[in-house]
Amino acid sequence: MKKYVIAALITLLSLNTLLAQQPLTKPVEILGSTVVEVNANVGDMVEVVFALRNNSLDDFYIAQIQTDCHCINAVHPDMVKHLTTDSITVVLNTNNVPPGTFVKKAYLETPDNKVVELVLQGNLKVIKPITKAGQKPIIYKPLHVRLHNKQNELPQVQWLKTAHDFGYVTPPEPAKTEFTLRNLGPQPIEIKSVEPGCSCTISDYTKGPIQANQTATVTAAFTTKGAFGYFKKFIKVELTDGRTYQLAITGNVDPM
Repeated sequence: MKKYVIAALITLLSLNTLLAQQPLTKPVEILGSTVVEVNANVGDMVEVVFALRNNSLDDFYIAQIQTDCHCINAVHPDMVKHLTTDSITVVLNTNNVPPGTFVKKAYLETPDNKVVELVLQGNLKVIKPITKAGQKPIIYKPLHVRLHNKQNELPQVQWLKTAHDFGYVTPPEPAKTEFTLRNLGPQPIEIKSVEPGCSCTISDYTKGPIQANQTATVTAAFTTKGAFGYFKKFIKVELTDGRTYQLAITGNVDPM
């Protein structure tokens, strides 16, 4: 009887040890938001620091982090030891980004074969020289902007796209598309206004508060009747908290 009890205890101990060593749901995770709002001026050097936690019992080796644009690159450690926290810095060269709304991404592959998107999005402005008669122009001096993904006071939002190309379209049917805005939380957001760049562009949007983890849509339709050739139109979207975004639609009207 004593042998059976000892055997049972050994089996139970082995089972507990095995369970304790099972992979975690997120062996590697980003602490805080994976989307950071960047509002800067063209010429600024922007660095966004993402906190990275290795929850697993193995060291996490990072060979490379891919990006969707040559204007950004990711500075990362070669290895994050098990059960420790480190950081990834995504650097944005604003000189290579056109003014206006932008979305740029870096891609981190985790040990469980998943890809985490580190997103920089926001607005870039051009500061023109200040000129006065008889004086040298005052030229804007670029700043070094350093942001952290855990220091976001405003609710985080994410555009699934900010531009749409219709290709070739045939009148008289309008060229119509939808832009989706996701509220990453934690507070609700609301679209205050949507302003098309000209009378040939019709727009509509989701009214009322958008709760955390919910989406809203902005509809843009270009009137093709009477139009011919290439077109590029902009739609300005303003939130009630003052943030603004610029959406773009392009295409070619082929009257056949």
